[in-house]
Amino acid sequence: MATRKLCAFYLSAFNRFSTNDEFIFTKTADKYIGITRKFLTTKIESLISYYQAAGLGKGDKIAIISENRIEWIVTDIAAAFLGLVTVPIYNTLSKEQIKYILGNSGSVMCFVSGSLMLDRVLQSRDELPDLKSVISYNDFHDIERPEGICYFSEIVSHARDHIPDINKLKILCDKIEEEDLLTIIYTSGTTGIPKGVMLSNKNICSNLVSCQNVLEISERDSFLSFLPYSHIYERVAGYYLALFSGAKIYYAQNIDTIATQMPETKPTIIITVPRLLDKMYYKVMKSGLEETSGIKKRIFKWAIRTAKPGKSNNPTLNWKIANFMVYKKIKDKTGGRIRCFVSGGGALNKQIGEFFDGIGLQVLEGYGMTETSPVISVNRPGRNKYGTVGIPLDGVMVDIAHDGEILVKGELVMQGYYNLPEETSETIKNGWLHTGDIGEFDKDGFLKITDRKKSLFKTSGGKYIAPLQIEETLAQLPWIEQIIAIGNERMFVSALIVPAKDELIAIAKKNSFDANSFETLIENSEFLKLLQRQINSAQKNLGSHEKVKRFGFIKEPFTIESGELTPTLKVKRKVVEEKYKELINSLYEKI
Repeated sequence: MATRKLCAFYLSAFNRFSTNDEFIFTKTADKYIGITRKFLTTKIESLISYYQAAGLGKGDKIAIISENRIEWIVTDIAAAFLGLVTVPIYNTLSKEQIKYILGNSGSVMCFVSGSLMLDRVLQSRDELPDLKSVISYNDFHDIERPEGICYFSEIVSHARDHIPDINKLKILCDKIEEEDLLTIIYTSGTTGIPKGVMLSNKNICSNLVSCQNVLEISERDSFLSFLPYSHIYERVAGYYLALFSGAKIYYAQNIDTIATQMPETKPTIIITVPRLLDKMYYKVMKSGLEETSGIKKRIFKWAIRTAKPGKSNNPTLNWKIANFMVYKKIKDKTGGRIRCFVSGGGALNKQIGEFFDGIGLQVLEGYGMTETSPVISVNRPGRNKYGTVGIPLDGVMVDIAHDGEILVKGELVMQGYYNLPEETSETIKNGWLHTGDIGEFDKDGFLKITDRKKSLFKTSGGKYIAPLQIEETLAQLPWIEQIIAIGNERMFVSALIVPAKDELIAIAKKNSFDANSFETLIENSEFLKLLQRQINSAQKNLGSHEKVKRFGFIKEPFTIESGELTPTLKVKRKVVEEKYKELINSLYEKI
């Protein structure tokens, strides 16, 4: 095994895998354009020379504000060979948020994709004394080049005619230590100011080795990448793991093109969040139950009943028939080669996970956080229990505190929060990282997350409520797009719901309600009573104090841009509660 340094992992992969075969692909128009490992390495060397000419050295910070693209990888890997510290920034953040991270990190160089992000950086440049250089991934030939901007293409313009000097790279890598800081990742969090999580080479590389022991990625694998590299989850599981294991990487243009790009790219692994699986599930159900009739609909219903977790490993005759008639058509739409979806970043609906497993599309749910580089636990192929986040990775110690909080220890635990010693000491005590999540182990050693410690609230009657379980339960209703449970210091639990408009209209028509005006429909008291009955049915297994007694509709979805979601699509509860406090108060009037 290579020493636990990112540059050493890169050199090991260069020596083990073909350098002349294209392995990272970007879709341009209707064609996928690939790059070889050899050409990628020459670009990396060109950028290393640029870093050196600019006087950058170990510990200097460079920021990246970009969607996933090959230039992101070049920037990142080149930095690793010199001990530079990358500071990834989401390209969905506001000008003020970007300015804060650039300033707080002391970034001396910033790589930017797109005119919008470039404008945001340039508008703040005079207030960022440490920022010396701005490099654009895009060439803007139709406008005058902004002053002080360098184009990335010019930096690597001679790369194609160059032969990689692996010995030179090895000499550089030998100067890097495992404990050297590799990256600072600012976690947006659901409240407060972003904190910079410091991760070393050893932090990330030890996690990579443990993940590879689970997934056993090889040259036969292909990844379809759509989550941002700015988040450590995709960066480790969808980028580093693929790059260093010989797999191919295809970039999705955006989340809306995944459905068309899956059959085009035929991936074997998709690193995902539950939201994508939710959408896939409801699309399958709508197609089979609402867009068919007669014998086709009856066959679909029978096939769904036949789909049980694990059946594809030891198929019965009924399963084989259902696979031929129904399941295969669904799997073909994913490209027909999926080994597994790896789901993280939020709770996976157990029913949805079991459905996909039942038709032969395995979903491995895991758990992690930026502070743990990131993966703590994950389900295994052949040892998978839906409703849990699996068992801890090799070398990862997990304990449950007396109050139910999950504690983690091991080489994956961050060095600390950048320039925040007090917050670091509050989070890491005696080597144990306090995750802020509440959980438990079942009798088989599988970890289950029950809620966020800070998300728990107490009703005015003194009952503690874990909102995540409520939200997961009700999110199974197809007409609920997004939901947040409310009830802190209130008499009962209520909910704010972003409705799936088409689903609500379909329910209305099915039950003979006038659906011509959506605005009128969602204020119709009889229609709302019908929806409350559906909620009551869905939450029948919840405790009486946990059940949603009233709900209100929010007409616009929670978004990153509106400040209601973090970049990893977690709801900022305090922001939502403040924004909709009048609506919330109305739910508790006339009690």
